[in-house]
Amino acid sequence: MNKPSKRYGNQSKETEGALVSARFHLRGGKRYLQRGLPSAGMAALYEAVLCGMRYYITRHERCSAFVKNADLWDAALLFHALARAGVFEDPNAFNRLSLVVERALWEGYVSSDINATVVEVEKILKKLGVISCDENILLGGSRISYGS
Repeated sequence: MNKPSKRYGNQSKETEGALVSARFHLRGGKRYLQRGLPSAGMAALYEAVLCGMRYYITRHERCSAFVKNADLWDAALLFHALARAGVFEDPNAFNRLSLVVERALWEGYVSSDINATVVEVEKILKKLGVISCDENILLGGSRISYGS
């Protein structure tokens, strides 16, 4: 197991806060989507990924070299740094998520298959250790009935 990052020392409050925030935003994002609020739902899912990446970085010392002098609130930069560190196999996963979120925020449009986006977010969060492989954050799994 990797040691906590020296950059953050023993800042367990920051680590715990990032984990709780990631889970909170995932749950909230799913609820917003179920209520037919695509902009709020996609924004919350994006925040879940950002908080999940911050959680991962605070927990793994090997990532400190990849995010040295980086803005830890720059989600794209963090994702690509973690991809270089070998955390993610698909370096374009975050780009796809960003495009979906942008369309939801700027145009109010969400793809007809929002479930694919939710599943992609959950895959990212599983890689980051935010949720386990068998964890079900929201009753009913990842299937979202948009607007119901």
